[in-house]
Amino acid sequence: MTRTSLSCAILATVCWGAYIVVAKVASSEKYCNVPPRWTTLLMALGIVAAFASYWWFSGRAPFRPSVPSIAAGVGAGLLWAMGMVFALLALREGAEVARLVPIYNANTLVALVLAVVVLGEIPDLRDMLKVGMGSVLILAGGFLVAR
Repeated sequence: MTRTSLSCAILATVCWGAYIVVAKVASSEKYCNVPPRWTTLLMALGIVAAFASYWWFSGRAPFRPSVPSIAAGVGAGLLWAMGMVFALLALREGAEVARLVPIYNANTLVALVLAVVVLGEIPDLRDMLKVGMGSVLILAGGFLVAR
């Protein structure tokens, strides 16, 4: 992992760690009481603003659209959005952020399995064992917090 990719990973961690707290403030009856349907619309506005800013300031990169590239991009967005809707519904039902986040971060195992099976990543057995064991620990933490 390069220094730049590590910096980006850390910044993503901070953003994703903070967004769920802000989402709870928006959607929880205890705070702003915005129904999930409207929270998703407001979040979409924020997402469009962030992506448009990135697109505008990142310069021009060549892109030749194809059916697979469009399907992959749209599919990634759909999967992320569906996960976000389910997280918002859990928050609306009173889930505590401190318990919800470790549970949905079990997505690490889903990503690990798909990265190995679909993308062929982590071909070295030693690396696969290290990543797999770390992922299992994350999953175990989620189960511990959920109880």
